Amino acid sequence: MKYLFIVFLCVVTVTCYKGSTQYEPGDKTGAVEGNIFQDKVLQQIYTLQNRRDANGLTAYLKDTNPKYRKAAALAFASVQAVEAIKPLAKLLEDNQEAVRSAAAYALGQVQNKAALPFLKKAYDIEQSPTVKRNILEAIGKCGTKEGLTFIIKLKFESPQRQSFLLEGQAWGLYRSLLRNVITPEGTALAFRLLEQDMPDKVRFIAANYLMRGVRLNLNSYHKQLLHAFTSEKNLYTRMALVIAMGLAKHPDILEQLKSIVTSEKDMDYRLRVNAVRALGRFDYESVKEILLDMTADSNVHVAVAASEYFSSGGRQTDADRYFDIAKQLTNWRSRANMLGAALQHNTDQEKQETISQWLIAGYHRSFNNYEKAYLLRALAGDIHNSRFVESEAFANVGKETVVSTYGMESLVTMGRAVRENREKLKTFAGVYRRAIESGDSSMIGLAAGILRDPKMNFKEIYPDTGFLSEALDNCQLPRDIEAWQELKKTIDFFNGTAEKTAESASPTKNLPIDWELVTSISPNQRIRIKTTRGDITIQLKINDAPSSAANFIRLVKQDFYKKSVFHRVVPNFVIQDGCPRGDGWGGPTFTIGSEFGPLYYEEGSVGMASAGKDTEGSQWFITHSPTPHLDGRYTIFAKVVDGMEIVHQIEVGDGILGFDIL
Repeated sequence: MKYLFIVFLCVVTVTCYKGSTQYEPGDKTGAVEGNIFQDKVLQQIYTLQNRRDANGLTAYLKDTNPKYRKAAALAFASVQAVEAIKPLAKLLEDNQEAVRSAAAYALGQVQNKAALPFLKKAYDIEQSPTVKRNILEAIGKCGTKEGLTFIIKLKFESPQRQSFLLEGQAWGLYRSLLRNVITPEGTALAFRLLEQDMPDKVRFIAANYLMRGVRLNLNSYHKQLLHAFTSEKNLYTRMALVIAMGLAKHPDILEQLKSIVTSEKDMDYRLRVNAVRALGRFDYESVKEILLDMTADSNVHVAVAASEYFSSGGRQTDADRYFDIAKQLTNWRSRANMLGAALQHNTDQEKQETISQWLIAGYHRSFNNYEKAYLLRALAGDIHNSRFVESEAFANVGKETVVSTYGMESLVTMGRAVRENREKLKTFAGVYRRAIESGDSSMIGLAAGILRDPKMNFKEIYPDTGFLSEALDNCQLPRDIEAWQELKKTIDFFNGTAEKTAESASPTKNLPIDWELVTSISPNQRIRIKTTRGDITIQLKINDAPSSAANFIRLVKQDFYKKSVFHRVVPNFVIQDGCPRGDGWGGPTFTIGSEFGPLYYEEGSVGMASAGKDTEGSQWFITHSPTPHLDGRYTIFAKVVDGMEIVHQIEVGDGILGFDIL
């Protein structure tokens, strides 16, 4: 399930920073200089990075050529070795600004408090505003209250003349929040940075901080939020502020959000999607009517976002209305979500049976496997459907994998619903064991995940857990890396040991870089992706992510993506493709290394999906909007330069017709 780790509330973020290839979405030039990897020494450094060879890279930190010192420092942004902190810290005193900037970025990527003293000292003596900006962002990534206090106490007199320093302060504040380091003083600073006299970039970042602050209480800031939104002209900043307004539950905010949602002709759909999600934080009775209307919106993303609200936040009193509305909806995703809400929130057994039959009839009638999958998932609202769901899920293993995967998700949901009934739970335990013994990666991964739920006590049900170890041994790595990870964590849980297998753990080695292929690729290389909705043109970032960019070209030439499908579309977040199974659990027979560099996720960034560091393979995604919470965690290997309007039209199940290497 190489999904990006997100919370729906926080799927839209803001930034206007560019990576090494600097051009706006839709820019037709985007030209950069030559392929830097014609340099054999840079190839050697990058090979060490790909091997995660910290010792080998450390030697290059002392190279007489600043180009190689910089490259080695940036390599540690992906290696993220704690033992490299001191050698990198020495480069904070390098005589070359570019080297100092690279060292600061790499130290932040280690995300360890041991780097903080070096960064603070470097900030005090540094003269370059650019380097100081990068140091402040790195301090935020260290994730300490001491670092946050250092950032907050900084005072700058001239916002326009000291824009780089203010950007660094804002990024440091934001990165601290992502590390769950939050203080009231930090939030107050964010509102100061949001004022109109601040540079555009600074306001972007400050708004981003506020929208990500689910733990923040912004009720007392409702006037400032309303003023900021009505004064702001930048679309991305406005998007973030809409989400932030949902954290300030005030009647004036409520009316503003309703106005945004209903302004179909005047508002970018992404603002409306965010307003739908922000409304979801208000009292149900105050928002239900407008959100029910939005389930039939002409924009699919808005309709889906509204229907998702009722899936998670619906009420028993309106279950019959959900069913009536669902029967009138034309979009299959919105319809399936509302049918699921009707079933889940209905307590009348006879009505549940009627809804279930409607779902099952729709399942048999549909020729769209993604719709069938959604309908199976919707059937989870009534455990009496378990036999039908189990039958369809296992019948489609190795055939229509998206159906089997969503069926298994449904069975997991049903199991959680009967956790207090040990007899019924034993029945589901048998289903989960069958799934683990099926050999199918998604069935294994989903079943293994629920078995370590401490509230369900599956240890008591399974006297013999040997089937878990047997399934682990049978995993084909790296293809089944996600199933392997889930099994390993569950085995550790059953053995009473600490979970040793973090999501970033990979038991495989990175695929060696094909330097002949890399050096044959122009830094201006473009690829046209021909989809069922239209064409999308991307430009590869070969100088920033050589392994990923070359891997994409290789898979395109091998027709790996032939007839592949966009299996995942999250409104105002991403569209995702590249899974040979079509369900998010598949990949090639190899993994490539993560490539983290000083790039920022913008609208139209093309990134590699993963199940953790160094587990990338074939799945990739394109962002609807800037998403800086992904920065430094997911490889950016390309950028959309034409066809963003097509990206915004893509829906689940849309396919790829082919590629043109331009």
